[in-house]
Amino acid sequence: MNTDELVNIIKNVANEQDYEVTDGNRKFEVFIDRHNAVAFEVFANTSSGYIQIHQWEESLNGYGRGVYSLRNYTDVVHFCNIMTASANIRARRREQ
Repeated sequence: MNTDELVNIIKNVANEQDYEVTDGNRKFEVFIDRHNAVAFEVFANTSSGYIQIHQWEESLNGYGRGVYSLRNYTDVVHFCNIMTASANIRARRREQ
């Protein structure tokens, strides 16, 4: 499995869905906001050979423990679907 290629897929989908993507190749954030669970920390763990995903937890005011372990292309596609769905159905405040 080419971890760099999988990381690039995640970053490209995040950019297409208007997520902010922080700098970093092995550890970075993709987020719209840090509310409504629309923020993820991505950690490409080269020693274990998989990508860990941590989700923002408002009560902790930070990222919680890993919620997803991406080990192949299919896992990355599933996570990208989660990012896409989160971007489309997140709670939004109405303009007054």
